[in-house]
Amino acid sequence: MIRDGGRQYRLEVRPRVLGDFMTGAWWHSTSPRSHFMRSLVCSRVTEDGGRVTLSGRRLTSTAADGTRRERELGADEEVLAAYREWFGIELDRVPVVRRRGGDA
Repeated sequence: MIRDGGRQYRLEVRPRVLGDFMTGAWWHSTSPRSHFMRSLVCSRVTEDGGRVTLSGRRLTSTAADGTRRERELGADEEVLAAYREWFGIELDRVPVVRRRGGDA
């Protein structure tokens, strides 16, 4: 794909094995620079082919056509309601990112 005169993506169609993803998965789950180590992320595909993502307190709905709606959730009750309504997850408190060493 070319955008603004520069290549954005290179797609490869060769078959992959699960082991091909180990290094990337390790980086995303251990690097302090990884988004997944700095913020809680919950995401799922919706029935209409879109996606809903809760990243920290930001709720993003992306339609199948790519249209996005974002909003920042305020009160803890809003965050808990989003986990319940969009992901079917019942929580008694808003989760926090655990730092290395087990600190919350």
